[in-house]
Amino acid sequence: MKTFITALVCCFTFSTVSLAQNNLSLVPASATFVIKYAGENFTKNISIKKIDSYNFIKEDFFKKLHLDKRSSLKNTGINFEQDSYQYVIIQDTCINFVSLLNIKNQAQFLKLIKDNYSDASEPVNKNGFSYIPVSNTTFIGWNSNMAVIVNSTYQNRKYYFDDNYGSDTGLVELKVDTAITMEPDTTLTEEEKEAKEQEEQRIRDSIYNYKWDLWQQQQDMIAKKQQQATAEAIMQNTFTGSVKSIANEAGYQKIVEPAAHVSAWFNTESIFNQYMNYFNKGTYGVVSSITTPYYSKSDGFNSAVNVYFDKDKLRMEQKTFSANDSLNKLSLAVMNNKQSNGLIKFVNPGNIGYLSMSINTEAMANYYYPLLKSYLGNASYMNDYTDLIDVYIDLLQIIIDEKGIAELLPGNYMFVMHDMKARMVDYTDYEYDEEYNRKEVRKTKKELSPDFTFAFETNRSDFLERVAHLPLKYAEKEHFDYKQKDGYYVLTFDTGKYPINSLYFMVKDGKAIITTSKNIVDMVKNNTGFTTDDETKKEILDNNYSLQLNSTKLIEKLQTQFNTDVNKKVSDYLKQNLGDVKMESRIKDGMIQGTATMNIKGKHSNSLEFFFNIIDGVNSIVEKDRQDKEKKMN
Repeated sequence: MKTFITALVCCFTFSTVSLAQNNLSLVPASATFVIKYAGENFTKNISIKKIDSYNFIKEDFFKKLHLDKRSSLKNTGINFEQDSYQYVIIQDTCINFVSLLNIKNQAQFLKLIKDNYSDASEPVNKNGFSYIPVSNTTFIGWNSNMAVIVNSTYQNRKYYFDDNYGSDTGLVELKVDTAITMEPDTTLTEEEKEAKEQEEQRIRDSIYNYKWDLWQQQQDMIAKKQQQATAEAIMQNTFTGSVKSIANEAGYQKIVEPAAHVSAWFNTESIFNQYMNYFNKGTYGVVSSITTPYYSKSDGFNSAVNVYFDKDKLRMEQKTFSANDSLNKLSLAVMNNKQSNGLIKFVNPGNIGYLSMSINTEAMANYYYPLLKSYLGNASYMNDYTDLIDVYIDLLQIIIDEKGIAELLPGNYMFVMHDMKARMVDYTDYEYDEEYNRKEVRKTKKELSPDFTFAFETNRSDFLERVAHLPLKYAEKEHFDYKQKDGYYVLTFDTGKYPINSLYFMVKDGKAIITTSKNIVDMVKNNTGFTTDDETKKEILDNNYSLQLNSTKLIEKLQTQFNTDVNKKVSDYLKQNLGDVKMESRIKDGMIQGTATMNIKGKHSNSLEFFFNIIDGVNSIVEKDRQDKEKKMN
């Protein structure tokens, strides 16, 4: 059933195609995560008929949906010509994942449910809609126009050990008649005593397991009841329109772009709190009391990713914004920096990829103080100590020298993967004879040796020089090969033992450099550098974050590690279709904005079709390999 629901959700995810009813009005303002699949924009890129033609849809996807006898997704009764939404919300101690689908043929949709859930409970009829619980956590509701799928998970399950061992309430006092004394049976042999003890232990274990099973059944019943009640309430509000919509929230409107083909919006702080609450319960409820409340939307950051399926690339526009003016100013201050020309010279032409980062370290350090106050001050287990927390964090701020940290690390960094080459590396394997005696065997294998440089700026060259010099004192004693040479330090590894031969360290002209390349060391000593093209230079200097990845070159390097035919065929296929990847981020329109693009190659009408073609192509290669293996085995 879970497989079906997952596939059904993916089904309308893949296939939403044109705008009609605006279901955004049915997405509550208290949602912490919202996905929109814009219909009108999809229809320009791919049709349901095209989706139906893919082998993985017909052979795999339809089977997961139990649609073997159906010829098209159109026969599901779902209206793929309207916008669709999914959202996450915490309600009544449950985390709920809700999907809103539009129905164009109620009879077809009901047949779809009946074919899959003939053994499920009878539909529950409510005022204006019906629903069916298809599992303890999944509920499908519908009327003539809409379907709502709710996956609900109860979060307040109690732990057996807390209730049965955490207090005296689970203990039963046994009254013993002291007037009666039992004489020990001295006639039993040691073997008989051991057998008797084992039997008594078996009985105790049996009683314990029975109590455990009853406890779990009780918790399951509580969870089932709460999940159904919550799902029913969500469906009731949705079908009656009794929803305070997120459509009116400035934090949503400001960063979700109506023209996007797909958009994903989330409240960063709320999602963080949800998962912290979940993990804080601990495996055995050790810290189950540690929970934090839901924060107001105005307190945290809202982020959105807007996806566009362009003709020649997949494009994602990311925006981050806080309605809290103080937090927003702090985040913008973190991005108040600019990359230097001195680090650009490490970006060589023909590199595999690079990552440039430029932040204001002092602002970053100051940003964490109010964040810590907000988080710890609102934690339930700290409610009585908020004044103490404020004093402690203020003291921490006094002790920590943010300006000193910023002097050491102002915030400009550059990482470049110049190249990757295959080299032979020794390793130890073990072989066993017929009597399972182990024998060490020395072997060799190919591993990729990365050629990279990591460089960053500093205003404390004197301190970093001391750090780089320090290992010289311990090299001989600790048996590692670390030497000081003409203006740099080198750590040499045993030949054939590691993928890299040497690692170089250097501090010069306000820059610290860690690299595997002696050429980079010589270049810095001679005050020279690579000639970086103008486009790359502009992208680095105009953005706080800039990343480029040459997908073709990366796949070519990774191919040396593939030793099966199917992996080689898949990598060849990806190399023919995947283009370069770029990411960049900076301040724009008073908020942090970023763009990520992946170019496409091959014969694809657009990047959405490319997405389906890639899945179908890789699936076909893997399936053919499986069939070939089966033929050989037979």
